[in-house]
Amino acid sequence: MFTTKYRPNKLSEFVGNEQVIQPFLKWLLTWNPNSKKGSCALIYGQNGVGKSLLVDLMLKKHCYHAIHLAPDDERSKEQIQQTIKPLLHIKKTFDDEENVLIVSDIDSNSGDHGFIGAIIECIKETEIPIICICDDKFNQSLKPLLSHCFDIKMVKPKYAEIYPLVYKVVTEEKIKIGKPSVDKLIEQANGDIQFILNSLQLGVKKNVNTKDIQSANIFDTTGKLLNMDASFNDKYATYWLAHDIHTLMIQENYIGSIMGAKDQVKCLENIVCGANALSDADLLDTEFNFDLAPYVAANTIHATLKCNKKGLIKFPRFLSKISVQNKNKREKLDYTKVKFAGV
Repeated sequence: MFTTKYRPNKLSEFVGNEQVIQPFLKWLLTWNPNSKKGSCALIYGQNGVGKSLLVDLMLKKHCYHAIHLAPDDERSKEQIQQTIKPLLHIKKTFDDEENVLIVSDIDSNSGDHGFIGAIIECIKETEIPIICICDDKFNQSLKPLLSHCFDIKMVKPKYAEIYPLVYKVVTEEKIKIGKPSVDKLIEQANGDIQFILNSLQLGVKKNVNTKDIQSANIFDTTGKLLNMDASFNDKYATYWLAHDIHTLMIQENYIGSIMGAKDQVKCLENIVCGANALSDADLLDTEFNFDLAPYVAANTIHATLKCNKKGLIKFPRFLSKISVQNKNKREKLDYTKVKFAGV
């Protein structure tokens, strides 16, 4: 995989955001639990700019040992108190490497107020550096956390920073692609290096007509994924325009788009084909391994092979339920709406 082959092995190979490396390095090497700059660093920026990669390279260069609290780990307040807090007082490993706690995708638990509170408790009593990573610093649930953190804002790499990497890949892999296509690919990627590498590996040269990944209409792009006349390369390029949600969109809509509805046996066979592919995609996605992302994309596309767009594309009910649950939690905590007896 290009994402593995061309993954930076040292900090000097990292693409973009040179302006944040020195402040981040200074914070890490001079870390003090009583520092005015905070016991915790909050690294934020849009998806795909390399936040986790930068942290990994930084810790590797300076021989730190990472303790990871990943999105798929148990993140309840009780679990953090039992398993994470004791580790905050162990400064070094047996190999004399200094410990660092990394909390990935801290904004993915935005509806769990107990989780954020538990992290703040960790920050107040830690004896090792804590690094939190998120896409959206301005998520309302993170507001109590901000005063305890040293901010590190990452932005999407510039064209001049990305182009040398693309040129290296194109020349070493002998990919035949013109500069106008490269320019368009870089523009479409919106700073996402993985998108560029995956696209180059599969030889995707025909880009979907869109100005920006962030402005892509997920209902339109889902319809294109369900279109039986679209090629795999076209679907692959479309998938990455909103890869965080496309698998859920296909899961919600593939049954209603299955072909062969008049033949019940054929219809069931088609549904099974789609369900198996989505199941495989889900299993790969739960690994939170970026190297597996192209396989998640391929299985999502495979789930659409027996489909064709029919009518209105529906939004995933799963996400709607999560939204309602979070809304209910907020309402329970809104004491201004509580009516007391006698009032």
